[in-house]
This record gives sequence, structure tokens and C-alpha cells, in this order.
Amino acid sequence: MQTKNIPLNDLQARNQIFNNIYQASLDYKAASFQGKRCGRNYLLNLQEQIVDFGTEYNEEVAQKTAQASNLDCDMFNDDRHSSFTINSFKQDQQMAAEMNVHEHPTVVIYNLDGMDCGVSFTGCSSYKLLEQLCTGQLNEEIILKHKASSKKGPHTSLHIL
Repeated sequence: MQTKNIPLNDLQARNQIFNNIYQASLDYKAASFQGKRCGRNYLLNLQEQIVDFGTEYNEEVAQKTAQASNLDCDMFNDDRHSSFTINSFKQDQQMAAEMNVHEHPTVVIYNLDGMDCGVSFTGCSSYKLLEQLCTGQLNEEIILKHKASSKKGPHTSLHIL
């Protein structure tokens, strides 16, 4: 809202933005039901429309994006308003809450080399740090952090799940 200079106290604008984001999320979920590649293509095409071209999300954009992504549009239209899609989206939200995902970007990794737990990492801006996490080079720090139950340390955004 700040980027587009929309007043933060404009309730009607807030609701419209929320509704657009919610429907775009359901539409992505519906596209994903046709396969991961279809879902990814839909998301990339949608990002192009919104970010690169500055288009506001609406019904026409959703349909054009579905066509550009080579989706079965009849199936997409059925799925985007189905209770199954809504429930699936809610499950994704619940899973994110269980994994303590509160901000973006957050990476959640399970089955780390040498550890039997999951780790969430918020604000990872370094490929090197992510590589160290996946290859077990941070295991000692993770174990110490878990034992100390402290939020302090060199990587304060690591969380044991």
C-alpha cells in the first residue's frame, strides 16, 4: 500500500487488496492441481503481469494468465472456486503456521545432513549460508542453539522445528 501511496486507513482499498491476493493464491493453487510445472508457469506468468507490467489482479488477468500458461481453462475455472481448493489453501496456511513461518522469505528444510529435525531460516540472503545449512556445516550451532533455547548467536533467524 505504501509503494502505491494508498492510505493505510483506507479500509475499502485494504479489503480489495486482500481479496485480490487471496484469489490469486487460490488461482495458483488451482493451476498447481494440473501439475507442478503448470502451477509454476502460472505463477511466473502472473508475476510478469503484475510486477513487470503493473497490471492489477482481476478476473481478466486470471483468465489470460491461465491461457498463457496452457492450462485446461475449464478445469482451472472449476478448481479456482471449489471447496477443495479453499481447504487445500487453508492446510498450506496451517502448515506454514506450524513451521513458524511469519515472514518472507523463509526456508524450511527437513532431513538435514546428520540431523533428524527440521530447521526454518528466515531472511536467507546468502546462497553460501543456505549451502552450509544443507550440508551440515551449521549442525553444531543448531544443536547448541536448541540446547540453550536462545535466540542469540551468529544466525539469529535459525529455528528448530
